[in-house]
Amino acid sequence: MHIGRPLTLLGAIFGVVGLVLLGVGVALAVSSASFLSSAGRADGTVVDMTERITTKPRNSDGHRRRESAWYPTVEFSVGGRTYTFRDSTGSNPPSYATGESVPVAYDPGDPADARIASFSSGFLGPLIVGGLGLLFTPVGAVLFVRGRRGHA
Repeated sequence: MHIGRPLTLLGAIFGVVGLVLLGVGVALAVSSASFLSSAGRADGTVVDMTERITTKPRNSDGHRRRESAWYPTVEFSVGGRTYTFRDSTGSNPPSYATGESVPVAYDPGDPADARIASFSSGFLGPLIVGGLGLLFTPVGAVLFVRGRRGHA
């Protein structure tokens, strides 16, 4: 049985997925950088920490695993008006404590569009997605080339 065709197909799939992930990672990073470069700045205060629990599928022991992440809710003021938002980046253990002061980046045209001005809020997602793309793309290329050589 020739292993060339399946290897070529697997390599092509890995390569395409890797390139898509790289593209999405770059697009997310550019979007975050663009937002942060034009954003207004304010000091905010963490007013609440919300726990989000996710249940994972059953493991080999037959038990469901529960994971939790803590998301900060931040309040800040611009032009005498107070805004509140829940940051999209959660962590366990919590990265912030209620009452903690945090830097806020917001859209000057729409201050309700805001986020904590930190590396994790702005670039952790793009870094993870792009990093997976950097992993998948060369693996796909190697598998594709080996599969093509198996055809010959």
